[in-house]
Amino acid sequence: MYLPRPSSHYYPLQYPTLSELPQREQPKLIYDSRYEIEDKYYRNQIYNQQQQDLAQSQQEYQKMEKTYSKQNEYKQDPNTMNQTYGKKRNNNQQQQQQQQPPISEKYNQITDSDIKFISYIFQEEIQFRKELVQINKKLKLLKPNLLQLFFVFTSDNHYKIEKFKFLEVLQSYQDDIKVCDLELLFNYLNNWKRSQSITYGQFLQLIIPYIKYEEMPDPADLKYQQDQPTQEQMEIFCRLIQMKLQMMSTLEYYRQKIDKSLINLVQIFEFIDQDRDGYIKAFEITKLLQQFGYLVTIEEAQLVLQDIDERGQININQFVHYYKPKSLAIYL
Repeated sequence: MYLPRPSSHYYPLQYPTLSELPQREQPKLIYDSRYEIEDKYYRNQIYNQQQQDLAQSQQEYQKMEKTYSKQNEYKQDPNTMNQTYGKKRNNNQQQQQQQQPPISEKYNQITDSDIKFISYIFQEEIQFRKELVQINKKLKLLKPNLLQLFFVFTSDNHYKIEKFKFLEVLQSYQDDIKVCDLELLFNYLNNWKRSQSITYGQFLQLIIPYIKYEEMPDPADLKYQQDQPTQEQMEIFCRLIQMKLQMMSTLEYYRQKIDKSLINLVQIFEFIDQDRDGYIKAFEITKLLQQFGYLVTIEEAQLVLQDIDERGQININQFVHYYKPKSLAIYL
C-alpha cells in the first residue's frame, strides 16, 4: 500500500518558526520633570478655559430666563408693560439732562461787549490784511522769480518746502519766528490739516490772494537761466511771511479767547446777518464796524471774506469753523 509523504518532505519551510524569531527589546521610559510641568500647565489652561465657558453660558442662560419671564409678564398684563417702558424712558431722559447742561448754561447769551469784541477782531484782521497788500505791492515792483524764490526754501531742489528748512531760512532774516506760529501757517495752507510740508501751489497762496501776478512760472521748468532772488527781494518776502504769522497768531489768540469765554457764535452770526439770507457779506461787516466807530470800506472787508470763501460771502458753518481754535498750543 502506497502512503503519500507529507508536503514538508517536498517543500521545506523557508520561514523560521516563532521560537526562532528574535525578540524585540522594549524601549525604556525616561522620566523628565519638564514634560510633566508642561502637561500640568496645559491641563490647567484647558481647565480654566472650560470653567470660563461654563460661567459665560450660565450668565447667558440667566439672561434668557429673565427676558423670557419679562415677556410672559408683558403678555399677561399689557398695562404693566407700558408703565415699565414709560418709566425707563423718563429715567433715560432725566439722566441725559443731568449729564448734558442746557445750551443756555453752556453758551452765554450775547451782550453788547461780545458784539464789540467781535467787531474789534474784524477791524484788527482788516488792518493786518491791508499791510499785507502794501508789502506785496513792494514785492511785485521788484519782479521776483517766484520759482527761484520757492527753491531757496527747499532742500536739494525738491518740490516741497519742509517746515524746519522754512524756519531756518526765515530765522536768518527775521529772528522772532515761533515754531507754533509756523505750524499754524502750514495747517492753514493745508485746509487746517496737520502737515509738515507745503507744495509750490500752496507757497503761491501766500502771495497771490492779495496781488495777482501776470506771469506765473512753471515749477516743471528746471532751467536755471534767470538770476537768483536778490537780498532786497528776500527781505521783503520774509517781512511778508512775518506779517502773515503775526496775523495768524493774533487771530488764534482771539479764537481761544472766544472759546474760553463761551461766546455764542451762532447768535453773533444772526446779529450780523441783517437781511436774514444766511450769509454774511462785506456791506454787513462795514455796517457793524461803523456802529463802533471803525471806518472800513467794502473792498477792505472783502479781503477777510475772500480768505474764507472765494465768493466773498460766508455761511454760518464757515463762520463758526473759522473762529474755533485751530492750534494745540496755548496763546492766552
